[in-house]
Amino acid sequence: MIFPLLFKKGLSFVTFTLILIFFFGLVNIEHSALGISKPMFAITEQTIMIFDIIFWAIVCLLTVELVVAYLEIRNAKHFVKKYWLEIIMLVLMPIFVGFKILKITIKIIKQIKIMKTGFKLFKKIKKS
Repeated sequence: MIFPLLFKKGLSFVTFTLILIFFFGLVNIEHSALGISKPMFAITEQTIMIFDIIFWAIVCLLTVELVVAYLEIRNAKHFVKKYWLEIIMLVLMPIFVGFKILKITIKIIKQIKIMKTGFKLFKKIKKS
């Protein structure tokens, strides 16, 4: 055993705690998409930044957990068999952040389309 059991359990506990905090924050930040009328606490840019930092801390801690697990097993085939779900989750987590960026991009595109329509309407009114 390379790493003490207390280290591995502590790492798992910290990761799980951060996941719970992140989930709570995500529900609060995305309250309107979930059908909740108002957030539980004020959403500021700092709040969003804190939860982004928590997200990347979770990704880092999950990576450390997988590295520790691999160092314990030292067999790639057995490691993938045993930890396939964690590996997939770790790979997909940053992709979901991309969806968040995509959501912002879609909002910008919608605003551009609205401005374009307004401009066309203004031109038609001006011609009349």
